[in-house]
Amino acid sequence: MHRSRLFWAILGAVGALRLAPAQLYDFSVVAPPSGISGNLSISARTQGTLVGNYDQNTNPTGTRTKPGINPFDPFGPTENVPVNVSLGAAIGGTINRQAGGTFRATVDGGANTITFENLSLNFLANGPASLPVTLTLAGESFRTRNPTSTYILPSQGITFPIGAVNLSQFTAVQTGVGAGVLTPVGVDTYDFTAAVAVDLTLAADLLGNPFAQTIPFVLPLQGQVVVLGNSAVITSLQQLNFSQAFNPNLDLPPFELPVPTILPPGSTANLIFDLTLEELGFEVDLDVNLRAEGTLVPEPASLTALGVGLAALIRRRREV
Repeated sequence: MHRSRLFWAILGAVGALRLAPAQLYDFSVVAPPSGISGNLSISARTQGTLVGNYDQNTNPTGTRTKPGINPFDPFGPTENVPVNVSLGAAIGGTINRQAGGTFRATVDGGANTITFENLSLNFLANGPASLPVTLTLAGESFRTRNPTSTYILPSQGITFPIGAVNLSQFTAVQTGVGAGVLTPVGVDTYDFTAAVAVDLTLAADLLGNPFAQTIPFVLPLQGQVVVLGNSAVITSLQQLNFSQAFNPNLDLPPFELPVPTILPPGSTANLIFDLTLEELGFEVDLDVNLRAEGTLVPEPASLTALGVGLAALIRRRREV
């Protein structure tokens, strides 16, 4: 009698598992239409020194620098003195890129829940994004030779464009819980709202140096789920907005940068900057459009085998 009760309890548990409404799908993000559009900017604030790229032995015709703007202060023929400065960078503008990636999701129509696992999104699926760059130079006023010029730096500094840099990485990788709720709106069709803990990583060439920053973030997702038996489709249109600053206090390797002359204009001074990155800021205001197509993940083989074995046992008991 005890064995009979145990048998039927196991059979009931397996039956409940097999008939559970929760279904697990492997999803791939389809690009296009998946992508991002909007505005993205990166800002940097540094402190340090600049000096001309002159070297008496290897570059005798290079630029030389000297603090101060007094024209009666002698500028020696080999004099090349560091100048205390700050250099700010503003990288940003409109971005429009495709998105790709993968994740798993469990759609539970019985409990009206959805859970996400192993979400990994690449917001630059069709390659890096080119963003314009401007620099702001502030600090001590100074003079140069080769070319001869005077840089009178106001308190707010002087700003000039230097072209563009590539945003080489913009990704979201799940690091924690990803869960949401379903609202039935039709047959096997649900609206959903969810939140997924991720690391956002952005990387670019910053002031001549490759640099990356990872930002812990809760990624909001909302849209619709359509279940089609062995397949499913998730569509989502969501705004991604955040503003965050960091203080890395990172010593950057010295780098050379051509800077346009001020008085008189029209030439270029070749300056070597030795800086500490004191602050790094991010401003993101994007629309994130995702379409993901999913395939049902088969039940574990062990569960299927258990169900087949129990079914065979039932048949033998009935024959007896």
